[in-house]
Amino acid sequence: MTDYPTQPDHALRERITELSVHIPCSTLRGPINQRLWQSCRHEDTPARWGVDVSRLHDLCIVCFRGTAGGTSRWSWLACEHCRAVNDQHGRPLPLGRHTLMNRQSVEDAIGGDWRLNAWKEHEYRLLALRFAPDADVPLREWQQAWPPSVMASREAFARLTGL
Repeated sequence: MTDYPTQPDHALRERITELSVHIPCSTLRGPINQRLWQSCRHEDTPARWGVDVSRLHDLCIVCFRGTAGGTSRWSWLACEHCRAVNDQHGRPLPLGRHTLMNRQSVEDAIGGDWRLNAWKEHEYRLLALRFAPDADVPLREWQQAWPPSVMASREAFARLTGL
């Protein structure tokens, strides 16, 4: 696979001018700065940055409102609000990319937390219904519709865990 974008990817990169939620896959994609492009799996030639993870920002895996992520395997998958709420519970959810961040052994982490996998299909889809099913919604517009907050994180966590 080449490092250069295909014609369709080049056209996509011309069309998307700011970091956006790609509604079909819930992934943030778009320009990070003048040099870096953050890709999603639907692109022909996803950008690779030569780091652990070629993504600087992702939607939080709990509230889908705030952002998380980073280029390291030691990055969080949840926003700061959801991590704070998670820390208040006796049996926290695994919200780090690496098992050591989640206080888990490799055996405990195999398959991930089934609640988070099912949650994405449920919660993200509900929020995404507000937008066209094939849209790239600028992150600022997504967050205007669904503002990140401690309250939003508490509510999402309560629906996810039943607590």
